[in-house]
Amino acid sequence: MASTSPTQNNASDASAPDDAGASTADGGTPDATAPTHPEQTWHLTIAYDGSAYAGWQVQTKQKTVQGELRTRVRLLFRSPELKVYGGSRTDAGVHALDQQVSFTAPTPPDMTPDKLVYVLNRWLPDDIMVLRARICPGAFNPRYDNAGKAYTYCIAPGRRVNPLFARFVWRTPRPLAVPAMREAAALLTGEHDFSSFAANPGYELESSVRKLYRLDVSEQHGLIFINAVGESFMYKMVRGLAGYLVHIGAGHAPAADATRVLAARDRSQAADSAPPQGLFLAKVFWNDDEWRHYEPLIPPFTLI
Repeated sequence: MASTSPTQNNASDASAPDDAGASTADGGTPDATAPTHPEQTWHLTIAYDGSAYAGWQVQTKQKTVQGELRTRVRLLFRSPELKVYGGSRTDAGVHALDQQVSFTAPTPPDMTPDKLVYVLNRWLPDDIMVLRARICPGAFNPRYDNAGKAYTYCIAPGRRVNPLFARFVWRTPRPLAVPAMREAAALLTGEHDFSSFAANPGYELESSVRKLYRLDVSEQHGLIFINAVGESFMYKMVRGLAGYLVHIGAGHAPAADATRVLAARDRSQAADSAPPQGLFLAKVFWNDDEWRHYEPLIPPFTLI
């Protein structure tokens, strides 16, 4: 373990910050004789630019968002076996505005939500930020307790964009027919078997039927935004939908082809998935009807 304070240029350095307070014996590296404290379950909301990460989930010898956060939380709470849970397992290169996280740890009495946010943000690399923290019931797990999610996919149709934002969009070779994309999106909305749009997750699914509440295509500032709102999503399903809508917009198939692709239940019948850099986990919902009032942030990278 490194013994120096973390810097912006070394995201893997996991030494404790000087102001970690009661979570360390002397404000620095935790000692093995630390007193025990009652366990509390914490709920964090975080945002991140996923460009430099191999996704959310911890992977051997790969830098991930979960790994960066878990390393620091384990040290801060002196809990080397602590587990960190995420509400969405975003892929490599995918970003998040509203990732939900939970963990349970022995918590000293002076560790408040505001202090936890402050200390972790002092400690984490600049491309990960804790937005909020709260103490919640011990059984809380954001992966299973949410009521749905919203994703936004960003496209630059046949045009260059400001280089400061280029890593957040998919630049297609030519302009796209947005009315055709909208027509296809309407056919894909609802409860369907989305096997044709999801990648193999490496394990058997109980069902490939999902309920897609909304699939909107909008234009602003010369960019195209695909907003997908649903109860749950399969592996790479949103990128599969985005890739197919671009396929329609480019004139490679009529909008009505969406019905055929859905019925096929065969991934090879749809287009290639959209690349990861344009995708944002935009919102996680906690109430069944919350999605009805949801308005996506356009463009989503204004907060990154």
